[in-house]
Amino acid sequence: MNISMQFLGGKDGIEIFLNKMNLGKRAENFVCQYLISKGFEIIKKNWWLKRYGEIDIIARKNNRFYFFEVKSLNKKDNFHPVFNYTVVKKRKFYKLINYYVNKNKINEFYSYLATVEKKDDKYSIKFFLNA
Repeated sequence: MNISMQFLGGKDGIEIFLNKMNLGKRAENFVCQYLISKGFEIIKKNWWLKRYGEIDIIARKNNRFYFFEVKSLNKKDNFHPVFNYTVVKKRKFYKLINYYVNKNKINEFYSYLATVEKKDDKYSIKFFLNA
């Protein structure tokens, strides 16, 4: 048995991890669909920079760039997804944004935290500017 299986609690732990990962990907796709319906162009999904992590969604509308961190929880969780957005994650998110805008010479941009909650097979999104 490898270390990650032990850490996650064996077979059940891996299943929980995969379910949460799938929920996260569905939430990101849901946010992308919503943004597209509002006239946004999705530039990149899951843009990765070694050491700092990833930006879930980079979008553009009217020559402005938008960076989204997506957090999601299902109805079984007893707290809001915003509580999964830690100070460390926020710091890394802003470092990623700064790297991307400097590298691509972007002048106007916005950052958002998008939270997605699933209740009774329905999703709801909330956006937090400069979170």
